Amino acid sequence: MKKNLLLVCLIILISIISCSKKKSVIEQLDLNEVTSLIKQDSLYESVIQEVEKVRDVFEKDLVLKSKFKDFTYENYLTYYKMLSDSTFQKDMYNKVTKVYDSEMDTLLVKYKPTIDEKMLNYKKKVKQFSPKTFFKVKFSSIDKEYYSSMTDVKNVNVNFKITPLKGSIQGGSFRYKIIPKVTKRSVADGGCRFSSFTKKASIYSWEAPYDIENEFKSKSTDSIKENYDFEYEILSVRVGGITYDSGSIDVPFSYKYYMDKDSLSTYEYSSIIEDEFGITPPSYIEILNKLISNEKQKIDKTAYDLEKLIDSISEWVLVLTNV
Repeated sequence: MKKNLLLVCLIILISIISCSKKKSVIEQLDLNEVTSLIKQDSLYESVIQEVEKVRDVFEKDLVLKSKFKDFTYENYLTYYKMLSDSTFQKDMYNKVTKVYDSEMDTLLVKYKPTIDEKMLNYKKKVKQFSPKTFFKVKFSSIDKEYYSSMTDVKNVNVNFKITPLKGSIQGGSFRYKIIPKVTKRSVADGGCRFSSFTKKASIYSWEAPYDIENEFKSKSTDSIKENYDFEYEILSVRVGGITYDSGSIDVPFSYKYYMDKDSLSTYEYSSIIEDEFGITPPSYIEILNKLISNEKQKIDKTAYDLEKLIDSISEWVLVLTNV
């Protein structure tokens, strides 16, 4: 009697498992079936949750019910596992990379020589007319002017040595930062402009701004040289009656951004191609999505259609949630 009862229970259990595995996705599972499937394979949890997102759609749309009536939870699990398989993912990566590289190579063959030539010309132009190539600056000393009582500093003048690098200049401008050697952090900065003809290294003096005066009024020239570094940015220069500054050198932004590089990556070339020629370079993501879509349909077209339906419902829910 006990054996017969055990046999009956076993048959019922097998029946539940078998029915659950073969049950169509348009049919809702009961709690026992859900529990049974998840015990068999934990990935069923995600599969069931995904299918439940379109439960209401199945109830309202007879055509969709008909389309998925023979498609089971087990079918969707198989599809789910194939997409998650590392071999499939590696194969997709290799295919996408091959297509992307091929399309980019076609663009580079056509546009790379032109880009390289223009980049070289822009670099020559920058080197020829960039203000920083015409003169350099170096801190020389400070001079202090005291009040009549000689108890406090009235003004601090900062002296810089201006050295022409390509022959005589007729003036220029620069900014400087004062950086303590201990902290390596800028504590003050100032700007200087001069309009004197300068043929050889010469000392020029400027009244220090308040923050620099405050930093230096108790310091000597030797102390400043020992304890501070100066960082300079050459802003402009006047040569032969023409003033050159950063705006004088007409370099498109797409090129200017990469001027300091010795060579460009594929991505950097694609960026210039898009800006310079108005050609949209291949998109790795778009190629990936297209190839994955094709491969998914080859694996199981019905599973792919169900996945698309689930995604569309999820997007609508997200939109409504954010309204």
